[in-house]
Amino acid sequence: MLAFLACMAPDPQSREKLSTLLWGSHLDAQAKQNLRQALFKLRQILGQDALRSDGELVSLNAMVIACDVSQFEELVQDGSRDALSAAADLYRGRLADDISVGEESWSEWVAGERERLSELALGAMVTLGGHELSEGRAEQALRTGQRANALNNLREDSHRLIMRALSATGRNAEALKYYRDVVALLKRELSTEPDLATRSLAAELRSNHPQNAAPAAGEVAPEASPPPALVMHGERPSLVVLPFSNMSGDPEQDYFADGVTADIITALSRFRALVVIARGTSFALRDKGMTSQQIAQQLGVQYVLSGQIRKAGNRIRVSAELTHSGSEAQVWSDRYDRPLTDIFDLQDDVSSSVAAVVDPAVRSAEIERARRKPPTNLSAYDLYLRALHHLWGGTREDITKAIDLLRQSLSLDEARSPTLAALAWGLVMASPLGAHTSPDATTEALSLARRAVEQDGTDAFAHAVYGFTLFGPAGDNDQGRIHAVEAVRLNPSSAFAWGTLGMIDSMAGDYENAVTCLHRSLVLSPYDSMLHLWMTGLTASCFALGRHEDGIAWARKSVQHNPGNGTGHRMLAANLVAPAAWKKPARSRGVAMQHKKQRSAICAPCAFSSKTMLSNATFRPSRLPVWPIERQAPSATRSVRPVMKTRMSEPTVHSVARTSWICPVR
Repeated sequence: MLAFLACMAPDPQSREKLSTLLWGSHLDAQAKQNLRQALFKLRQILGQDALRSDGELVSLNAMVIACDVSQFEELVQDGSRDALSAAADLYRGRLADDISVGEESWSEWVAGERERLSELALGAMVTLGGHELSEGRAEQALRTGQRANALNNLREDSHRLIMRALSATGRNAEALKYYRDVVALLKRELSTEPDLATRSLAAELRSNHPQNAAPAAGEVAPEASPPPALVMHGERPSLVVLPFSNMSGDPEQDYFADGVTADIITALSRFRALVVIARGTSFALRDKGMTSQQIAQQLGVQYVLSGQIRKAGNRIRVSAELTHSGSEAQVWSDRYDRPLTDIFDLQDDVSSSVAAVVDPAVRSAEIERARRKPPTNLSAYDLYLRALHHLWGGTREDITKAIDLLRQSLSLDEARSPTLAALAWGLVMASPLGAHTSPDATTEALSLARRAVEQDGTDAFAHAVYGFTLFGPAGDNDQGRIHAVEAVRLNPSSAFAWGTLGMIDSMAGDYENAVTCLHRSLVLSPYDSMLHLWMTGLTASCFALGRHEDGIAWARKSVQHNPGNGTGHRMLAANLVAPAAWKKPARSRGVAMQHKKQRSAICAPCAFSSKTMLSNATFRPSRLPVWPIERQAPSATRSVRPVMKTRMSEPTVHSVARTSWICPVR
């Protein structure tokens, strides 16, 4: 809320708009209550003068709170070289990139603001580069153009700035080569040619470039670049892992650096969405004196993973960085500190951790690339990438959009295993998220997941989705778990495979193993968009094991990661009012009742809803609370209490005429 009010200051915003923006999926009364609490906390932290409230309107006092967005906009509007330089320095990335709010209104607003501010930053950098060129600072102009290009490598004005800067530094041939790379980029990404301004600049550079000029006296002719040894074709993103550097000064650690590199290559090759250069090729280029960008051009890959290893005492630090070879923009970086114990366990730990994070990082970069493409030039793969952004969104609107895009993708290419599996997952998750589904959605999901496995029996994602579909909606528990285990075997670095196996074990009653698998998923991919689902499985398993404090902690994290996660709210309420939790102060019970009001007639672990007869539900013996979800609004005077029922191993038919029994854990 503070970010929104700061960006909109000094314009006042209605309370209704604020509650819809941040709590649109909540009940109206709860959304208003959340708004009042948030405003109260802001005044506590910022001071009473920071917020102005006039009945239904709320605004931030710009005299009390300074906002870098407003400063940035003012500097861009100023337009002078110094102001543009300050604006470029102030822009450090996407707006509110560390804030996650699972509401459609927020997503639409923040996406629009991010795009607007990114365009402002790009324009400011290109204009700044023009100032620097006119003042004879070609090297600074080149760096500014490269910064702009890293934000959006499809903007031709930034490419023209780089070409002019290269030419101004006497590197005319390099500028012309850069132009050829731009032509290839635009053809590959947008199926178009450079615009007239870019083509005219290239013609001007050619007229100034002596085609066959001999090197000046005393000047050594540059060595011709070797022809590409391997050019990656197809739509899957390609990647090379360069041998990690041993920075510890201990030659004996070279073998460890090479071992980590080889293990990362092996782990990444298990992700079917990536094309990974083989170890032999990667290591053969180590001593060629080539830069990472030259190696990427030589191999025709889009991404480069490099790293360093340092040893200090009995600890090892591994730093890794993923860059886009075309723009040289950093996509991801991290470091891993580990005690130096068993060397092979250490190699396995580091390599699996790096591989698990690199895959979603590449996927996010590819999704962003696909979203920048004009809607008229979308291939089956582009539609699939756009769908992934919504598939993991965790809201009804997102899953509906994902299903629509995946169907469009399959209409262009019916045989892509990842698309088949993704659509199956979308259909399985649609009902728990409250989206409308056809009566035969389960049958269709099962058919799609089976086809995905048949198309590529080595795809861990396809096996994980097929296992979850068999276990949950289809009810083939044993066969479902077999496929989930196979997914983990095929790709031990897949957080999705471990998470799916953990959810299956949680629903099957093997709670200890569920906790182990779900923990493994969170460790492998700690920034994954699926965190709320795996955390919900953890809180459900902790509830069943009687570890209610852990269950409360995981439930809070789950709803914080995705506030629209209804099952997370229900499981938080269940853990708060569990027998062990009733010994706590009355405030905990009050919090439980608040979260109980967040309920909806959907149970994600079981994928059941109040619209579905539960006569097919098979429950295992366990003393767990089964929450009654009333179809009509409950009376204000009626207290809400958990109803203890013993789940029998035989199918149990619950009445759905007036009340649906929604189980927090199957």
